[in-house]
Amino acid sequence: MKHSRIKTLLLCVAIAATLAACGGSDRAAKALDSIRSDDMKFPQRFLSASEFRGRNTPSAELDIASKYIAMTAERIGLKPLMPGGSYYQEVPVEVTTVAPRDSRMRLMTGRTERLFRFPDDATAGRGFEPGKAAGEVVFLGYGLSAPQLEWDDYGDIDLKGKVVIILDAVLPDGHVLKPAENRRLLMSRAAALREKGAAAVVTIINEEREARLEEKGLTFDLPERLRFPDVVTGAVSVPSKKAGTALSTPAAPFIQVEVRHEAGAAILGVATADIAKMAEDIRQGKRVPGKRMSGRRLEIEVAGVTRREKTLNVVAYLEGADPVLSKEYLTISSHHDHNPMREGRVYPGSDDNISGVVGMFEIAEALMVERPKRSVIFVWNTAEEKGLIGSYYFVQHCPVPVEKISANLNLDMISRNDTNHLYLIGSNKLSSELDASIQAMN
Repeated sequence: MKHSRIKTLLLCVAIAATLAACGGSDRAAKALDSIRSDDMKFPQRFLSASEFRGRNTPSAELDIASKYIAMTAERIGLKPLMPGGSYYQEVPVEVTTVAPRDSRMRLMTGRTERLFRFPDDATAGRGFEPGKAAGEVVFLGYGLSAPQLEWDDYGDIDLKGKVVIILDAVLPDGHVLKPAENRRLLMSRAAALREKGAAAVVTIINEEREARLEEKGLTFDLPERLRFPDVVTGAVSVPSKKAGTALSTPAAPFIQVEVRHEAGAAILGVATADIAKMAEDIRQGKRVPGKRMSGRRLEIEVAGVTRREKTLNVVAYLEGADPVLSKEYLTISSHHDHNPMREGRVYPGSDDNISGVVGMFEIAEALMVERPKRSVIFVWNTAEEKGLIGSYYFVQHCPVPVEKISANLNLDMISRNDTNHLYLIGSNKLSSELDASIQAMN
């Protein structure tokens, strides 16, 4: 991150936040002069080191990052805001993981059976649902129905109650399905199969992933499914039990599984070389014909085990200089979680979003130079990558009256752009005054 961009960032945040308090440009300049790119290098490199393994939610590595952030906030001079003088807001979480000993797939062909194990042969898809599914096997090639784009793998095959096998492969550059406006079709293949009544979908992984697992001698990772019992995100409606109203019956789980090439070949009754040939056809933009697999039946059981854990928002504040206005607040936020390791790969999340984390350190230090009239709350949110959970939890369990918070300014991936540019989102959506202040300053 460059000195010029961080000064611009502070202008956008600190001056907009403290417009009434800044007085003159000399006072703003004094705060800006405290911003030094060299001060950001160590925390940026430290928190995005590979040893943090991507700071998954929840994880010991994310907890360590939270403690480092809290210690830095204390060193800067920010005060704790949570009960008992704590910098931590605990967010409860239930973690369900795949139980490999109780998870399996069984292929039945006439009088013969073959068993596939987790995680050697198979793994559950992301966001997996524990449960069972069984049905006749149907192969659908790439598994996409987009007749408007001259690609339809469904044809007239009845999918109701079937276990659908599809290929994960890479389409050629320039293909009609590759542009961003059609990406949702590729990302929602499993959801579309579910809508058609399929009982489960089994995806044969792509060539690159198979080769990487083979080369490194790795098995599949087993995914986690998280539930935040004390957070309402609005994404899932919860039925209410009123007098005379029966709760709806929960939908049956839709099982999603990924398999390696040897297992996929066995399920389809072909050689692994045939899997590679079909993937190559798709790579060249050719459809792989689907077909019913009469006499082949697949039973799938994905078992899960659940444990309770917690993850941490880090919350600190700077008290405003005005005895009256200090009872009003601005929040400045970022998130410090990222994504888990996957099959030996670490995703450090330096830009997303340690850049925002350390940017907040510098803003806090600048505001210590010239305290604004209103109080400023700094929130380093957890579980952003899991659905903005940390920010939802902070609002629903806010340590100050929510109506006393006038605005939130969120920093995300601030090292992404050109060194003299800032990508600003949303300032003109909810507050014309905030947008006008930022534009005038800019």
